[in-house]
Amino acid sequence: MTQPLHTVRQLAYVVRDMDAALKYWVDVLKVGPFYLFEHCPLRNQRYRGNPSNVDVTLALGNSGDLQIELIVQHNDEPSVYKEFLDAGRVGVHHFGLMPEDYKATYAQYQELGHEAAFECTVGNAELVYFDTVNTIGHYTELWDNNAVFKDLFMLVENAAKDWDGKDPVRPGPL
Repeated sequence: MTQPLHTVRQLAYVVRDMDAALKYWVDVLKVGPFYLFEHCPLRNQRYRGNPSNVDVTLALGNSGDLQIELIVQHNDEPSVYKEFLDAGRVGVHHFGLMPEDYKATYAQYQELGHEAAFECTVGNAELVYFDTVNTIGHYTELWDNNAVFKDLFMLVENAAKDWDGKDPVRPGPL
């Protein structure tokens, strides 16, 4: 990742129709290419402290240095995504950042009174969404400072550099 650690690296949107969202972001906003992770393998899921099994498809693309994530949920499992949609919301769901020290920053958010609303692992790397809705209007996602995320985010970022508009949606490498 070219941005320094602990900076807002990602802006994420929960959408109801992935194809329509991708079309708009690619055709109108000229963002891409996007890497699509259909039924993304999120392991060890916990939603508000309870086991979860949410089924989501994610798309990652970059607009300059900022990563854009699009998320659609396929099942009715309780989740931060369903909670968001059930509240009548669509659009900006969270921003994401990678702290230098994941565990210390996790503890800091807890000390501030923010609940760990969703946690899981991706390729043995941890992530958490803190419920910061009442503070900043959306969730905050933290990623473990891990090569799993760093390598993926560099792939997405590098693909966006000098992108010629071809092959706008690509299969994700996970």
